[in-house]
Amino acid sequence: MKHWNTRYPNRFDLESDADYKRWRDEKLAAYPGNVGDLVVELGDMTAITSAEKNKIKELVELANMCVYTAGSADLSMDSLAALGRQLGVSHTDKSSRHNNSDELTDSGILNRAIPFTTRHVRWHTDATYYGSDKTIQALFLLCKQPAVEGGSNKVLDQEILYILLRDKDPEALGVLMNRECFKFKNPKTGEIVENLGGKVFWTNPEGHLCHRFSFRKTDMAWSDDADVVAARNVLESFLLNDPEHVIEGRLESGLGLISNNVLHTRETLVDSDDAAKKRLLFRTRFYDRVNAC
Repeated sequence: MKHWNTRYPNRFDLESDADYKRWRDEKLAAYPGNVGDLVVELGDMTAITSAEKNKIKELVELANMCVYTAGSADLSMDSLAALGRQLGVSHTDKSSRHNNSDELTDSGILNRAIPFTTRHVRWHTDATYYGSDKTIQALFLLCKQPAVEGGSNKVLDQEILYILLRDKDPEALGVLMNRECFKFKNPKTGEIVENLGGKVFWTNPEGHLCHRFSFRKTDMAWSDDADVVAARNVLESFLLNDPEHVIEGRLESGLGLISNNVLHTRETLVDSDDAAKKRLLFRTRFYDRVNAC
């Protein structure tokens, strides 16, 4: 374990360079190079061993995510919830949404919203529209049945994006961390919800960096303040140009993702015409995060 949160508590303070530079150099040197470097082999995701748990936490500290194998466990929502409990996250948002909205399949749920279609999904974090006082900090996935073709994901640790922005455009990062950048727009009515939205980057009470972003225009009402517009353009330009350290892979049956709501995309997919063989992933989102230490 690196214990970065203890050793460099001011790494996300834009007024302090010493902790940031030491942490940045260590983080970039240790960052996983490909999806294989993120994999943790679990014997049973519902009963992980101490060694498995430590390996998960090591990778989460390095990259805010890891890929895992379900092992002998059932591929189900219950298994995903059990994994979360073992990693100290259990405060899920599921009770506030449709009962089946965490089964990512082409099922017509939620008016065929993007996660349930075959379309390309651009860079985003989950639940961008949640209020600043209660945001989604962790996202877990478990694949039961992959698409026939396509459906791979790109993932990017928000701390890497923070580093790229701080080194190349600290003024833009300062706006994204300190200003109320957007509000939620109801995609059906166009109504702006004042208490939902907020900053793009912020730190939680324990000192960890959180982030939210989406290219979607239907539910994001960005501020028209000139500084915010400029900072948003910088951020979107970084993401559109596939920044360094993006990792790409596809979750096959029995594979899953543990993450602190990292940025991700999904490529276009081709699904089966057979209802019993359609793509099916389980998703759980938490208000807590997986902490390495």
